[in-house]
Amino acid sequence: MPVEGYRIAADETFIDERTIARLYGIDAAMAEMFRIPSLNVVKISFPRPVSQGSIHDRDIHAGQHHVPLASLCLPR
Repeated sequence: MPVEGYRIAADETFIDERTIARLYGIDAAMAEMFRIPSLNVVKISFPRPVSQGSIHDRDIHAGQHHVPLASLCLPR
């Protein structure tokens, strides 16, 4: 049985590739979403703007990539 958080995140009317594109300033074709119900996981993938570990990489472990998602208002 999916947990509530997964149910919300897996809902394509709440979040999809177009939403990710808007939040992260990328082309929607670059975003991929993987919904894995058996694990209650939604994985979002898109190319990094700079190479990981390069001199211009300010977030080597991508630990702050969740911040734009936090701006979404959850459905009631």
